[in-house]
Amino acid sequence: MPHSQHLQEAVGQIPDGSDLRGAVARLLALIFLLLVPGGIAFAAGGAVPFKTIEAVRSGWDAATPPATGWTSVTLPDDWTTRWPGFDGVVWYRLTFDRADATEPLGLALNYWTLAGSISVNGAELGRDEFLVEPLTRSWNVPRYWQLSAPVLHAGTNTLLIRVSGLAPYQPGLGPVLIGPPSATRAHFVQQFWIRRELPVFYLGVTAALGTFFFVVWLLRRSLKAYGWFALMTIAWCCYSLNFVVTSPWPFGTTDTWQRFIMLSFMVMAAAFVLFVIRFAERRFPRGEAVLWAALAIGAAALFATPHSQLAPMLNLLALSWSLLYIGACFLAIGLTWRSARLDHIVLHIVNALTIVAILHDLMTYFGILLGNVYYVTLTSHLQMVGMALVLAWNFVANMRRIEGFNDELTAKIETAREELALTLHQQHEVILANTRLAERVSLSHNLHDGMGGTLVNSIAMLEHAPQNLPADRFLSVLKELRDELRVIIDTAADDPTGGQSLAEWIAPLRRRQTLACESRDIDCVWNLTGLEDCHLPAARSLDLVRILQEGLTNVLKHSQASRVVIDLHRRGETLSLAIQDNGVGFDTVSEAPVPGTGLRSMRARAGRLGGTLDTRSRHGETVLALQVPAA
Repeated sequence: MPHSQHLQEAVGQIPDGSDLRGAVARLLALIFLLLVPGGIAFAAGGAVPFKTIEAVRSGWDAATPPATGWTSVTLPDDWTTRWPGFDGVVWYRLTFDRADATEPLGLALNYWTLAGSISVNGAELGRDEFLVEPLTRSWNVPRYWQLSAPVLHAGTNTLLIRVSGLAPYQPGLGPVLIGPPSATRAHFVQQFWIRRELPVFYLGVTAALGTFFFVVWLLRRSLKAYGWFALMTIAWCCYSLNFVVTSPWPFGTTDTWQRFIMLSFMVMAAAFVLFVIRFAERRFPRGEAVLWAALAIGAAALFATPHSQLAPMLNLLALSWSLLYIGACFLAIGLTWRSARLDHIVLHIVNALTIVAILHDLMTYFGILLGNVYYVTLTSHLQMVGMALVLAWNFVANMRRIEGFNDELTAKIETAREELALTLHQQHEVILANTRLAERVSLSHNLHDGMGGTLVNSIAMLEHAPQNLPADRFLSVLKELRDELRVIIDTAADDPTGGQSLAEWIAPLRRRQTLACESRDIDCVWNLTGLEDCHLPAARSLDLVRILQEGLTNVLKHSQASRVVIDLHRRGETLSLAIQDNGVGFDTVSEAPVPGTGLRSMRARAGRLGGTLDTRSRHGETVLALQVPAA
């Protein structure tokens, strides 16, 4: 809220978040202006002295000042020292003599608090838009006019200033200077730069910093210090509106504006405390809970306090939260005192400067030190920008660590890729070797079950009647061997779809096996159903045919049977094969641990087909049963 003495003249005006980056010369000029009383405009004289400076109070609606009640005052003036608790209008009358009215004069007014109007010799020079509540917030707006005839006249001239103000906000009138236009305009430019340009510049820089770190925090929620710094700068932006906003909008009263400003300052101080704690990578749950409770209680008290008691409440809150801010600066130094990190050292420096400046300004505010020079705005910008630079430095350092990690990860991935390629190559070699072995095993099984079976049948036939074998039968045996060889070759070519039905696959085998059985006086009975529409992949069809062929070969070689019955049926999605003979049988228990090549081959093929192979044997009956999916 406005304070009439100067831009920085409130206890609560703790560091705002910006810096004069790129404008070192202007910063040095500001330091000079603050440290050298009187500024530059009238350091060597030249001002027109006032004969009298008087003030009188009136009601809100008074259009002219009262005729009586005038009292002498000095500028700058805070009327609460004279009329405590007075809310309303105070008229200031300043007189000066002018011998030559043709020579122009410059008039510079530093500020009035809160709103006002001004006239010279009855001619109005300017006025604010709202002179009653809600008042125009022009407390921080310097003004300049160039006066000449007929506004000026020879002899005594009267400057009349009407100021509307409220007691809690140090209402009154600031310095008023009349003199040569060049000097008064230089004074106005100096005041305008301090009171208007710098606050707007600071507000822009602070808003940019707050927005940037808020976005960083949104993207990386784990960076808690960035979030609290963003909240601190955003709260300070809200507080800094006090220096640049002149319209009472959006609030309906000046008291509401001040409550908003003080609440922003309290949030800023609380956020600074939490920023310090998180930056030091610490947590104090109980202390943080107390802090939030104090903020809630302070906010409730601030908005519950009536206008008549608002001034002491504002002073109490400003002092207590300023001391909290100082305590946070000490806490930042204490938590990282032993650290040798560069970012901690930078924070030590800016926090130490801020502590000194705040203590100086508090003693000046309460009259312990003479003068009205305040340093907190200078150190505040250094502190805020210092913290921003530290956070940015940490952010860049983290990015560099991430880039280094990415490079290391890339190198490890490349190494892993090479190792994986080598492993895959080795695995490919193993798979290739296994494939070749599987092909050899399959070829051996096909040779055994196919050509081997045909050879066994032919040998059996020759042994049974070698003298009666006609030439065409011998030629037929050779053709059967040729056909078996073609089957093996075609299967190796791996036709995945199979162009023949299962009945067509079995037909040649049926013919050969029937002839073989007849040559041994074995009655061979075939019961086949549902095979004409059963189309299996070539490999599955061949496995099924080889199981059937090996089973019949075993009957011819070992069973001494006189009858064999082959049942092969398709029922739904299942194929059932049964080979039953009336031979001598064999002991399945004693043969199971060391099965022959033929039986091992049949079981391997049954496994590939996803089926089961069972054998049951006793004297006079042996059954080989197979169940496989028909797809």
